[in-house]
Amino acid sequence: MKLVNEDKYGAYAGVKPAFLKKFALIESNPNFEVYDSHNGNNRFIAVKCSRLPDDEDLAAGRYGINFHRAKPDYETARSFYKELNKVAVNQEALNSLAFAAANREEYDKKSAAWDKFYSFIWDEKPQNLWVTPHSGGIHRKPDRTFPYPKLEMDAGVAGVAARCAIKDDSPAIKRTMMSIHSLNWYSALVDMGSFGINDEKKLKAIAARVDDKFGDRAQVAAEGCRRDFAARLMPWLEHILRIKGTLDLNELAPRLGTEWCVVLFASLGLKLYGREIKLFTLDEFKEKIESLKDERIRVASCNHIYSGEQIGKQLALKEQMHLGRMGAAVQLECMKFYLKKMPELMAEIILDIKRALLEQV
Repeated sequence: MKLVNEDKYGAYAGVKPAFLKKFALIESNPNFEVYDSHNGNNRFIAVKCSRLPDDEDLAAGRYGINFHRAKPDYETARSFYKELNKVAVNQEALNSLAFAAANREEYDKKSAAWDKFYSFIWDEKPQNLWVTPHSGGIHRKPDRTFPYPKLEMDAGVAGVAARCAIKDDSPAIKRTMMSIHSLNWYSALVDMGSFGINDEKKLKAIAARVDDKFGDRAQVAAEGCRRDFAARLMPWLEHILRIKGTLDLNELAPRLGTEWCVVLFASLGLKLYGREIKLFTLDEFKEKIESLKDERIRVASCNHIYSGEQIGKQLALKEQMHLGRMGAAVQLECMKFYLKKMPELMAEIILDIKRALLEQV
């Protein structure tokens, strides 16, 4: 049973009546929505706007805000806005700042939206939070920086998060945040990011247990996932080769640029399965992906793709925990193919991770 509406690309577009049987709307605006369960135990927060700073409709109040990044001060946001008008986007700012702003009025509106979002996150009240910071659609046209813009959104996460929220019947003993995202890369079904606040050894122990518990069920879609990964990745690599002339991480510049990130994370995903990329050629990537055909897919990994440590610092998670406004949090990077093809399994896995996390914090 589907609980949310998603467009054909997997972007969040509101909840279905079935979800409202157990949840009530708390906040709705052009950028995000918040729903609480009738007993107050669970909260579902889904973003509707784009995470890309220049992908917005200011007249409609829909801003380009990355709610999983630090809120800049006015001067920084203004400088970021100026960078957006250049051919080469300031990738460092894109990776670390929540939004850009053309003037003070625009800054104040975006700042208020960011603050309001986090007013539903931080609280001393025990509650299970299911949050999808990047579930909004991407509307911009393809360009040199983002030749495949639809791949920049976290497709399918809102539906699985809503499924988790409605199935989570565990009492909220503390305030917990499951921050759910999606991956374009072939990796584990769920890569757990520690946010810099969780013991990595404990997360790895959880990953091993989850692998044992759900491994056989996950294999059903492994070959389809491999083919989907190849179909996503190879056009990207061909594009990078055309504009940069290389796929070598040491030669791609600037470091942390879009092209560098694509090659890095694709390589990390393959490395998880012992397929290390050394030559950085199209043929090598094709060969390594083809060799995954008979490989058993991993269900969970820890800090392999995104640790979330930088984001944890930006959001001051340790400080929020010290103040009693957050008890536990983890970042979950989920493979898009499984979110779409096996949402029930993904929800079961995530709920199992949450239970195990709370047992160990």
